[in-house]
Amino acid sequence: MGFVNAHFVAYATGLGASAIAAAGGLATVGAMSIAGALIFGTMADRHGTRPILAIAYGFRGIGYGVLLMANSLPMAIAGVMLIGVAWTSVISLTGAVSADQFGLRRLGTVYGALFGVMPLGASLGVWIAGRVFDNSGSYDVALQISMALGIGAALLIGLPRYKQLAPEVPQEASSAAD
Repeated sequence: MGFVNAHFVAYATGLGASAIAAAGGLATVGAMSIAGALIFGTMADRHGTRPILAIAYGFRGIGYGVLLMANSLPMAIAGVMLIGVAWTSVISLTGAVSADQFGLRRLGTVYGALFGVMPLGASLGVWIAGRVFDNSGSYDVALQISMALGIGAALLIGLPRYKQLAPEVPQEASSAAD
């Protein structure tokens, strides 16, 4: 996600767009993020959080693939719009999946650890993309890595869950513990 924030305008100007047009394209991420949060949230209520989180990560991966193939600003904007749809929806979906997988008692620790580490990965991704561009004159490898990570995350989170890590607590014990 850091790639879009830090490098999209430079990427789009490399495609021949003006900086103003590229910044306008970047602005679509916010609008799509709002729509995606509402759509994916509603879908998660109906179909479960885990498969919808997998779809959201898939959208990210596909969006990076579209960026990789982009040869014009409209195509690049289509890519960031796909990324934008999944932008904020994964936050709430990750919390819900974490609660399902690890239980509510551990949610604060698990969620805190996840979102404590994510900025490190995002900033490392921005740095790597910059190094890739500096060394090759192209963002292609960075986009390929981002696409692979998005699709890989979709596949991993979409795998069937065989064992819940949170212990099952009988109803009486859970109300007594609260």
